[in-house]
Amino acid sequence: MMMSVQSATTDLVAELEAISGARHVLASEAARTLHSRTTEPESRCCGAVVYPGSADEVRAIMRLAARRSVPVWPFSRGNNWGYGTKNALGPGALILVLERMNRIIEVNDELAYAVIEPGVTQQQLYEYLCAEHPRLIADCTDSTPLGSVLGNAIERGYGYTPYGDHFGHLCGLEVVLPSGELLRLGGAGESCPTWNTHKWGYGPALEGLFSQSNFGVVVKGGIWLHPKPEKLVLFTLDVERSESLPAAIDALRELALAGTLQSHVHTVNAFQTLSLLQKYPADLLAQGAPIPKGRFAELKVRYGLPEWTAVGGIYGTVGQVRARQRDIRRALKITGTALTFFDGPKVAQAAKLVGLWQRSKGHGPLGTIAKAVKTTATRKDFALVALLPEMYGILHGKPTWSVLRSAYFKSRLSPASEDLDPARDGCGLMWLALAVPMTGAHATAALDLAEPLFGRFGLNMSACFTMMNERTVFFLLGIFFDQENGAERERAAQLYRELHATFSRHGYQHYRSGIPAWAAGPGAGGVAAKLLGQLKQTLDPAGILAPGRYHI
Repeated sequence: MMMSVQSATTDLVAELEAISGARHVLASEAARTLHSRTTEPESRCCGAVVYPGSADEVRAIMRLAARRSVPVWPFSRGNNWGYGTKNALGPGALILVLERMNRIIEVNDELAYAVIEPGVTQQQLYEYLCAEHPRLIADCTDSTPLGSVLGNAIERGYGYTPYGDHFGHLCGLEVVLPSGELLRLGGAGESCPTWNTHKWGYGPALEGLFSQSNFGVVVKGGIWLHPKPEKLVLFTLDVERSESLPAAIDALRELALAGTLQSHVHTVNAFQTLSLLQKYPADLLAQGAPIPKGRFAELKVRYGLPEWTAVGGIYGTVGQVRARQRDIRRALKITGTALTFFDGPKVAQAAKLVGLWQRSKGHGPLGTIAKAVKTTATRKDFALVALLPEMYGILHGKPTWSVLRSAYFKSRLSPASEDLDPARDGCGLMWLALAVPMTGAHATAALDLAEPLFGRFGLNMSACFTMMNERTVFFLLGIFFDQENGAERERAAQLYRELHATFSRHGYQHYRSGIPAWAAGPGAGGVAAKLLGQLKQTLDPAGILAPGRYHI
């Protein structure tokens, strides 16, 4: 049986302090409680937290944990809100946070790649590239600028640019095994010049074993970068009625298969967009009630929200972008939709208009002018127009805090403009992420499974279809709940379990998952599960590294 850190006496803490320094080991009750906060309905208090500063320290900690039979759960930075934050599957674990390991070791301008440690944030890499390698951009997510580039890639996260498949653009990893050994992946020694350019190396490709698993701790990785395009145009497709969504999904797939669409298009429903624009209605929050259809329809009219909104980018030379715009315009002539293109000057104009509105607070001569100019261009509310420059920045690899504000939809706190931490601030949020074939029929089937369950548990459905590749979307369901309402918190947990079971019965697999999924029940069995168990037994016979992660 595993020994919890609480029962390991002060000897373990002293040994950790000898490895990483006393100020990098947190074992007080207050510190453990703070670091165990999460956006899920249930938190699991850790036994201690350690912040190693190097791969050698990680190796020493793993050897120590093996000797003392202490479970270790590693996190690059632990900002994966909605999937588990920095929680282990059980209480009393040693939490290993790698954020001090934040070196950008190399950026190769000619071959367009970077070699980084897991503590490097999206904002850090963006600023470094702007200053030192302005011809290159790194894809980023629409979550926190303080998220780990490498950590998100290991979890197979997605962004928006043509390099939006983050794990697909990793090349060359260094991993600390549970034994404390350092493994270099990519079939090459340290002198090999193709370690970060030839993804498969020589012989069996092992990188996938260390993605979404508990076989090792990734401490260094190469990631490919995107050369800055000559021209970038953002497009939005407003799908006014849900009946038009299947045709839009099919058309986007055909554009992707033809190579016209290269970005990872995100298609979000009106409820998810609303969470970016305002707080949940206070009277309904107090009642623990969903937003009724009639009231939601009024909010959609107020903000100019369509039923669904697709956002993507077009990259290339001026001529390539012009040709792709023509093809996209032709393919997306779908009844009940509206397609709009925004280049750099149009986005700058929108930003200027929003700034004018914000400075005037909507009143006086400046407010009147801003409103008059906007009205000639769009019926959308200023709060929605303000998202346009943020999304254009993301398509350029510029991280933003704006989208993360949605995590505060049902929080009693209003989000600040930056330094957001939904777990710290008591937000209630879970993500269920499913892989779905990119057809209108499958999208409809997925919605038909999900929507009635949200209604049964008295919660509104937040949904997004994001293009993973030319043939697959991931269907992201957001469960927003009030952490201070015990009954609603329990309903959210029940809804997650029911969604998990329902989609599993219908054969849809998770694209990624976290604590709520692993706690919901065992994963799929069969030969694959048996093989993974055998690998785990070989690499980690004491079962100390994140036991139960991804059901392994």
